[in-house]
Amino acid sequence: MQAKLTSDELHQLKWLIGGMLTLLSLWALSGLDLIGFGLNPLMITVLCIALLRPGWVHAIPESFWSRVAVPVILVFVLIDFGLGFTSLVAPLMRMVILLLVYRTLAPRNRREDLQMLLLCLFGIIVSGALTVSLLFAIQILLFTPVAMIFLLIVCLLDQGAESANYQPSWKSFSLEQLIKRVFHVLQLRAFLVGGLLFVSVVAISAGFFILIPRFDLGQTIPFMQIDTKPRSGFSDTVSLDSVSEIIEDQSIALRIDLPDLAAIHSLPYWRILVLDNYQAGTFRLSEKKSNLRKYSKLREFFGWNKGKVSSNSRESVPWTFYFEGDVSQYLPLPTSFQTIRFTKEQAIELLPDLRVISLDAVQKSAFSYQIDDPSWAVRAPASESENEAFDDYFKNQDSESKIPLTYPLTTLDLPVDDDERALLTEVNTRLLRNTSKPSAAEYSERVTAHLRNNYRYSLKPTGIQRSGDPIVSWLVNGSAGHCELYAGAFVLLAREAGYPARMVVGYVGGSWNSVEDFFVVRNSNAHAWAEIYDAETDEWLRVDPTPGDSSADPEVVMSVSFELETGMWAWVDSLRMQWYRRVISFDQEDQVALATSLIDIGDSFLDKLSAGVEKLLAQVKDWLSQPLSYESLLRVGLILGVCFGLYYLWRIFSAGSARLLWFFGRGDALSPIRRQASSYMQKVQVKMNQTGMGDAYVETLQTLYSQLEALRFGENVSSQVAVSVFKKTRKALWQKTFRL
Repeated sequence: MQAKLTSDELHQLKWLIGGMLTLLSLWALSGLDLIGFGLNPLMITVLCIALLRPGWVHAIPESFWSRVAVPVILVFVLIDFGLGFTSLVAPLMRMVILLLVYRTLAPRNRREDLQMLLLCLFGIIVSGALTVSLLFAIQILLFTPVAMIFLLIVCLLDQGAESANYQPSWKSFSLEQLIKRVFHVLQLRAFLVGGLLFVSVVAISAGFFILIPRFDLGQTIPFMQIDTKPRSGFSDTVSLDSVSEIIEDQSIALRIDLPDLAAIHSLPYWRILVLDNYQAGTFRLSEKKSNLRKYSKLREFFGWNKGKVSSNSRESVPWTFYFEGDVSQYLPLPTSFQTIRFTKEQAIELLPDLRVISLDAVQKSAFSYQIDDPSWAVRAPASESENEAFDDYFKNQDSESKIPLTYPLTTLDLPVDDDERALLTEVNTRLLRNTSKPSAAEYSERVTAHLRNNYRYSLKPTGIQRSGDPIVSWLVNGSAGHCELYAGAFVLLAREAGYPARMVVGYVGGSWNSVEDFFVVRNSNAHAWAEIYDAETDEWLRVDPTPGDSSADPEVVMSVSFELETGMWAWVDSLRMQWYRRVISFDQEDQVALATSLIDIGDSFLDKLSAGVEKLLAQVKDWLSQPLSYESLLRVGLILGVCFGLYYLWRIFSAGSARLLWFFGRGDALSPIRRQASSYMQKVQVKMNQTGMGDAYVETLQTLYSQLEALRFGENVSSQVAVSVFKKTRKALWQKTFRL
């Protein structure tokens, strides 16, 4: 007889698999980075201990869960929702975590098993929808087979009211022994069927992914939007007096799909944010109440100063950007571009004078957009409003009226005391050498050379005093500084000399993934530089005063080379890039294209199959119409030989399958003799149920049924004995009056 798990073993296995499902869900929820209180790591630790020592959990009295655990969870949830009423997502996820762990550890009946399964699925789906992470694909693929096994065990244990509240014994439980028992009773057939079901589920899920329309969970369900803070340096404010040390972050911030590496002709400066307002060591973006910002909801936007070109007449291949979440709500952009497109209609905030585009919030997951004809030119035309404001200012600069703190005149504001201004004036006097005011490019070259010659680059700045302006303090007392100090010093010196200037933050450079051929920008590429207004050409000139391989002359464009990323980590990152290409960028147009291609493939296959069948029928018809000949007889003999060969191959496979099943430990239960006996038992049973057969014939069938039953469930017998019984059975089924 086939070995089976006991009721205790099935309940123990169900409880352990339920814990595994909960661990998967908690793992998925840990990617949201909004749980807080260290709740998720704590619950994962508790659950791991419970899975290793389940006897400890089941030693807890049942009254504890209803009288102590439930009130504590209820109070915690009410307080959490009360304190976090402005954002419902984090309290909701914390409630899900507590309910998951409670439902897993507390005693459960069948209905509560299903509740736990739904909670686990809810956690994984919500996490995947909000993060769109590559891990979500792995997590859901792991969850599916484990959940199928869990449901199978639940169905096996559903034996009516008597088993509803059955509690197994854990006194002599051994995890190692249970695993051995499971492998001992595992059926190859059940394993293969389960694998087939799993593959079917994956295929159906892929089909739904292709057919179901795309939607943004945050826009479809407003309360599901996540409030995420950007990383330091990419918000509306950069405070230099509070930056004592910069820690390099090697994680990837931006991936770009482009035609090839040769498409990047100069060192790329990916502009994220422009900070025009300066006050007491802090650079800020102008206030929202100004006319600097324009709100819009669109899918395609034409770049500044490039002219509008129909998207149907694009000559270049669009560059696809995948901007990681939690970095900034402002998008990394080149100096200029032809067109930017989003995967769907997107709510954005345009800052055209600054050439900056902002999303409505910091994205939690990777954000995809496309750009045509990107350019990293060192000069960019100023807007009409900027030119008009600067013209009016320079015409009336002899007047005693103060500079109004509105953009773009904020780029001339220098709010330092008289002593600090005198120090800046002294530096500029040495640089200008009592000559007339040079051009913006010439002045930028002199300041850049001065900063590079007198200060060295370091992530740990020196000379910043707590009192007074930190940038002026660094210029006087410092010897080393990071890029924000170099850019800030340039801006203050330029403003003191009468040049409008502003700070820009973003990324510079990157590397090339040679495994999948895409450009990589890491958070360690974060940088700050400056832009100075050239009144002679009405343009903004990019200036990077930080020491490096570039020339001090901002007009000189240096040839660049990029590091190639190879090895295991490059290969792993290429998998994430494939995920972004196939999932993040998958929109309605891709759906239509993919569905159309699948239909075309199906139509092509059917056409080829139909043509092949017609050709075969024509050949058969032509052959039958021909008279008998030596060649035709030889062809018939060949066909019959092939048929007999296939038959004997099938017989050999049947014999070999018995040995294969024996190898998997199921030879006794699924041997050919037992399977054949089972088949004959069904036929004999049908014959006995028929009326008018005669008592002697029925008695013969009953005798044969007993012998077949012995072959099916009894001890192993020789093939000669089995063949004899099978022969009698066939004869009895065909001869109604047969007697033993």
